[in-house]
Amino acid sequence: MTSPVFLTVNLVSGLAGSGKSSIARASGRTSISLDGADRGAVSGAIAGTGTRSEIMLEIHPSAVPLEVAVSVMAAGGDLVPHSGTIRLGNFVSVLDASSFWRDIRSEKLAPEPPVPCAAHGEHDRTVADALVQQIEWASVVMINKTDLSTAADCADLRDFVRLLNPSCQVVFARHGHSSVSAWLPPREDMLTWLQQSPGWIRQLNGEGLLASGRTGLGCVVYRDPRPFHPGRLASFLSDTSTESGEILRSRGLFRLASRPHVVGSWNSAGPTIAFEPTSMGSHDPESPWGQEIAFFGRNLDGVRLTANLDACLLDDREFIGGPFEWRSLTDPFPAWDLERDED
Repeated sequence: MTSPVFLTVNLVSGLAGSGKSSIARASGRTSISLDGADRGAVSGAIAGTGTRSEIMLEIHPSAVPLEVAVSVMAAGGDLVPHSGTIRLGNFVSVLDASSFWRDIRSEKLAPEPPVPCAAHGEHDRTVADALVQQIEWASVVMINKTDLSTAADCADLRDFVRLLNPSCQVVFARHGHSSVSAWLPPREDMLTWLQQSPGWIRQLNGEGLLASGRTGLGCVVYRDPRPFHPGRLASFLSDTSTESGEILRSRGLFRLASRPHVVGSWNSAGPTIAFEPTSMGSHDPESPWGQEIAFFGRNLDGVRLTANLDACLLDDREFIGGPFEWRSLTDPFPAWDLERDED
């Protein structure tokens, strides 16, 4: 029986100047730069690789890694026969050790892709957003330019990467070259594994491997069944969110009392935060009750953070009023465009 012929497509991402092209060239694999990230662009790039069995696909810094991976798998049906079956290889993220801590704390916007498409971020996507997703959706994280950073900063970055993605392989490099000859072979179920790799998912599932590090980096998980009062939550974000330490990343699901019919997505990277609706309704069996949010940062005071968030919840009198009264609460957050039946 003839074994199937695979074209292994590895993805490599990083901010401009991080050294991703150097990493791709140093791997010894054929490297292709990808401007777009939709199925057509991916198909065109892969189809031009000839009879090669493995390639490195360099993706734009603002591309959403998981969506590019989906496009790679979907592109398999578009290819000429000699390419065989596509197998998703490693997703390699390249971080610049000399600028990472400055970039993760910045509100600077990420560069816009040269070819806009659904798999790229919106125009308000920040550099911190891009960095966080590059870490969370990676199977290999290359910490490059270690010669331009201190040993302490490199160690902190390694620990932060392990918090955000505890299952990835972390490799240090200089000038795109590492003492590690090769990264681990890709998993057979790489796409499924990538969807479960983010540390916030593992923390909420009780699978977090590292709650705190020696240098103060750690994670605090907040849970409560009651919904947030919109006004008090807005005050927390503007006035008291920094009282409990430096929050560098937070992600999870939450309930806003003034919008009781839908579960919200809580997503912060660096100094910016975004709230969006999810597809989960309040009565869906799989929907969480109340709040489930993982906070990652430095010198986090879990007791103080929990107390400050508890103060944002509905009190007993407000909670008894039920959804009919909750909808009348003043809500300072941008409206969600939803077409749902009211509860």
